[in-house]
Amino acid sequence: MFQSRSHLLADNPAQMYSGLAVTDIDGDGNFECIAAGWSGPNLVLKWGGDAFYDVSTPDLADRRALAMGLAAGDFDGDGREEIYVANGESAPDRLFAWRRGAWRDLLAGSPLRSVSSLSVLALDRFGMGRFGFLVANEGGPFRLIELLSEDRIADNAPLLGLARIAGGRALAAGPILTHGLDIYASNEGISNMFFTAGPDGRYAERAMELGLADSLGHGRGAALLDANFDGRFDILCANAQGPHRLFLQGHAGNFADACLRDLEGGSRARGLVVADFDNDGFEEIFLHNHGAPNLMLGWRDGNWKAIDCGDAREDRGFGTGAVAADWDNDGRLELMLAHGESAPQPLTLYAAPPNNNHWLRVMPLTSAGAPARGALVKLKAANRVQLRTIDCGSGYLSQGEPVAHFGLGASSTVDSIEIRWVDGALLTLHNPQANTVHRIKYPSKEASQ
Repeated sequence: MFQSRSHLLADNPAQMYSGLAVTDIDGDGNFECIAAGWSGPNLVLKWGGDAFYDVSTPDLADRRALAMGLAAGDFDGDGREEIYVANGESAPDRLFAWRRGAWRDLLAGSPLRSVSSLSVLALDRFGMGRFGFLVANEGGPFRLIELLSEDRIADNAPLLGLARIAGGRALAAGPILTHGLDIYASNEGISNMFFTAGPDGRYAERAMELGLADSLGHGRGAALLDANFDGRFDILCANAQGPHRLFLQGHAGNFADACLRDLEGGSRARGLVVADFDNDGFEEIFLHNHGAPNLMLGWRDGNWKAIDCGDAREDRGFGTGAVAADWDNDGRLELMLAHGESAPQPLTLYAAPPNNNHWLRVMPLTSAGAPARGALVKLKAANRVQLRTIDCGSGYLSQGEPVAHFGLGASSTVDSIEIRWVDGALLTLHNPQANTVHRIKYPSKEASQ
């Protein structure tokens, strides 16, 4: 499947990395990749047309900290994403915002600090375009950092039913059971958790009731996908020990493990990415392993089967974070992989070889013009419905690009795309153009009715 493009990483020191996140750092409309440096500085890799170059500032590089998880979201509703960096036990977490021509840490001097912060996602509970950051910790309660006023930041997790103690390794959020943002938490040393969103913004933990607890697993990556093409989100959970889980959602809202044959043996998983890398109209599942070859599954002959991941196998890689994005804007996704935890290694980059398949990309925006992370996107084409949610934070300590990427296969005809924002606003585009990035503004009240 994959061919190496790692030679395009011009600034790529060998060090121990943790998570990765994709956002527009400089406001030019293109995405950069932030790499959390655990044994060295954070990197901000920008595609320069011929290679990726590190454009980090001293503040973002943050050489004093040992960074773990990353997420971006428009914290203050100004139309530009802020960046949350979970720094574990090494240093206070950072919440970087662009202020007066420089990146400033909004948590500087704040008493809000995790016991040992790890994974983080951006959470817009009411779809108002102002994101909080849900932070999972090692042995401490979840925190939800939200902006209450211009100069007041609070942890609202205790008020909302989210302050559960866990060994948080990965988080995923989307309209899974409700129209709000339900949250799946993949944990180490404790059962996984599933929080359903209530209309008042509060959450109820229901993993055991719904069959999602997986008390025998050692959770790492988490991702949402419609694995059996029934129009409902299923949950994929990669484990560091024990079998990986694909929880299929039933008609009554409960879940059952699909027990995929090619996942039963397990692996030393860390990162997890679900995306259509070859644009054939069906997503692939990529598991980034630590100290063992990477694994990949594809939809073949009516089943999920192991497929050759090519150069991205990485027999001797110490895998950590993983993300997919179209950094060079050619309509094909690239795969960026981080390594670390056990030994320093450089980042790696891969892409599927070019083909003639068509594609379409959808980027919904908030009313302020920032990425509407958490929005639901449905594409109808070739008598099928493809389902995506704009990534809030997933994988292992990582967050993908805020775009719904669809492969179309040999056909360039699309019946419609439907976008539903977290607040319920709805917009449908009929016969949208293929091989195009559609930036979708938040609709007026008249357009969403």
